[in-house]
Amino acid sequence: MAGSAAERDAGGNGGKASLAARFRGLAARVVSAVVLVLVMVILLWWGEIPFTVGVALIVLGGLWELYSTFSRHRYRPAALLSIAAGCAFPVIAYFLRATQDLTPLVLVLALYLPLLFAWCILRGGSDSPTTDIAISLMGVALVGFCLAHFVLMLGFDDVSWTSPFTVIVIVWIYDAIAYFAGSAFGRHKMAPRISPGKSWEGTAAGTAAAFLAAYVLYLTLNRHWLSLGVAMALAGVVSVFGPLGDLSESLVKRELGIKDMSSLIPGHGGIMDRFDSMFFTAVVSYYMLRYLVLKLP
Repeated sequence: MAGSAAERDAGGNGGKASLAARFRGLAARVVSAVVLVLVMVILLWWGEIPFTVGVALIVLGGLWELYSTFSRHRYRPAALLSIAAGCAFPVIAYFLRATQDLTPLVLVLALYLPLLFAWCILRGGSDSPTTDIAISLMGVALVGFCLAHFVLMLGFDDVSWTSPFTVIVIVWIYDAIAYFAGSAFGRHKMAPRISPGKSWEGTAAGTAAAFLAAYVLYLTLNRHWLSLGVAMALAGVVSVFGPLGDLSESLVKRELGIKDMSSLIPGHGGIMDRFDSMFFTAVVSYYMLRYLVLKLP
């Protein structure tokens, strides 16, 4: 009986310790998320150049994380060339925000591809050069090209911050509520082999929060381009492509056998872990607004 009591006491203490550790992790995640949101909002309100610089720095940090992680697993991506190409996208997008002419972005990609192959051919010494090329291209497209569309959104309204602000806020609210709901009562896993923590319950709660956030933004921003229908469409885009971006990055991490890309952001991991739900969302939101709402050619 004494042994049973000791076991129960140890189990109770272990449970309390586990609960305390979970609370500390949750608190770190909340603080980090709030700080990141405030930084992005401040950059948007500060001006178009600070926001563009911020996006370029996110691209720089994300690609450095991605390529460094692959390099530690015996791959050899063309890191310097690809980071330069990735950071070029948001910088060039800044100069295109008024005209919305995407030709220079295509030109960057057209120049990057032959340079990438030439880099890997001349460097030599790789056991899997085509894999290295694929990894390099994936990073540039996923991080640099996708996030540059937030900068392009600056040209959608005479109050330039409203378009990227709307999408970013909906994404972050979706992420926060999906995480809390999934942690509290998530039972049915979406993709247990890829992301064991992501549940259908969390996704449903995040989706509901995204639509509510979009409705509140529609009421408060009062912009000509943000009708109720457009707000609901953006919430739908976030609810589909946000978790897809998250799962896509998780797929890469599971192949490498790691939990996070880095430990740069407390409670979140690295830059890639924090912004993965933004990648596809930025692109799809941009083209939906460009062609279906603003009727740009």
